[in-house]
This record gives sequence, structure tokens and C-alpha cells, in this order.
Amino acid sequence: MANTTAREMSLPRFALRREEAAASVAISPTLFDRWIAEGLMPKGRKIVGVVLWDAQEVRDHWIALRDGEGAAKNNPFDKVIA
Repeated sequence: MANTTAREMSLPRFALRREEAAASVAISPTLFDRWIAEGLMPKGRKIVGVVLWDAQEVRDHWIALRDGEGAAKNNPFDKVIA
């Protein structure tokens, strides 16, 4: 990325590498990996040998975390009536 031009940096990003996805939510790649394992962030997709994260999915997961819906959104018992 050292040779990235201003034009390239201004292009909209639809896919992010691991480090970029972590940086987009202001956390370390190690913490990002932990959040993926806990279901708080989406898993990346391997495309032609490169693992990429959909920028919108990362944003959607961040919004759910911000609004307090992160860990609970994957709970299968949320809609069970006792």
C-alpha cells in the first residue's frame, strides 16, 4: 500500500482485506479474528486465493454491535415463546 495513489485511495471500497476490515472498525486484526469467532463480525470469503470481507457486511455487523444487537442476533431462542 505504500505506492497507493490518491486516486486509488478515493475509490469506493466494496471488499476489504483482514487488516483493512479490522481497521474499519478501529480494532486490531487479532481482536477482529476473535469477534469473527464469536459471531460479532462476518466471516471473510476466499476468492481466487484471497480472503476478502464485504465492506457493507462489516458495516452492518458494526451497526448491530453499536446498537447492542451483536451477540444476541444469532441466538436461536430469541423468538421462542415459553
